[in-house]
Amino acid sequence: MTAQTPIWPNFFIAGAAKCGTTALYAVLKKHPQVFLPEMKETNYFASAPPPPEVNEIDCAGDFAGYQRLYQGAEGFAAVGDSSPSYLWNEGAAERIHNVSPQAKIVIILRDPVVRAHSAYLMNLRSGAEPKSATFWEALQRDAARREKGWWIARLYVELGLYHDQVRRYLNVFGRKQTHILLFDDLKNDPAAAYRGIAQHLGIAPDGFRLDELSELHNAYRMPRSLAVYRLLTGSVSRQLRHKLLPASVQDWLRHSPLLYGSRKPSLDDESRRYLQEIFDPDINSLEELLGRKLPELRKSWV
Repeated sequence: MTAQTPIWPNFFIAGAAKCGTTALYAVLKKHPQVFLPEMKETNYFASAPPPPEVNEIDCAGDFAGYQRLYQGAEGFAAVGDSSPSYLWNEGAAERIHNVSPQAKIVIILRDPVVRAHSAYLMNLRSGAEPKSATFWEALQRDAARREKGWWIARLYVELGLYHDQVRRYLNVFGRKQTHILLFDDLKNDPAAAYRGIAQHLGIAPDGFRLDELSELHNAYRMPRSLAVYRLLTGSVSRQLRHKLLPASVQDWLRHSPLLYGSRKPSLDDESRRYLQEIFDPDINSLEELLGRKLPELRKSWV
């Protein structure tokens, strides 16, 4: 591989965030015809630069850094990039199209109220939200934030406004190159969902490890100690863990009751009603755009 002959992905898992992209990445990565880099989210085609604390282990960086991720990708039928920031970022679709105009796009959508609550739980777990913060407090704090961006705001509402995000990809790549999947599809009938993905990407449907399709990724676990959690999940720690520890020990670290509690803050009615009023007209517009009803996106509504 040289600078004159770059390798660009021919498919992109564009998002949305907290809608099953981690599970999709994990399953696709084990398919023998698929190449995905070890870095789950490269964010290369998102325009905003990351803050200083996001180092090269968490972000592809420049062109040379991005190309290094794809060393060894030659010969694979499907070469991918999975970065949920691409769906929300306004310029990502065009930037992807500039280098890979025939790329296949995969978009996963989820009930936006539940998606926002799931993002809150993730932020609570990581310490991005104060441990005492309720979901309602987190929503109001984020709504009042003046600056909005992938790296600098929680975007609880913005990431769930799917209509404009999906429309950008349909406008740039067309409907044939854009595969829209629902979180409920992956959860309720994963085998059928992955057959559809295989057809879209042009890979063998029997290449998936069906015994792993029900595995949960990014499930909520509140760490008993935030300091220990950050030590175990930091960028350098992740690299060392994957290199030095057997899979059984890594799995124990992810699920041990000694490290994680089981308390899960519920989705309160005040927050639910507040978000429903915001998301309802957007879902109506999305249904009109796609020409189909999407009751799955209102699954939690009352």
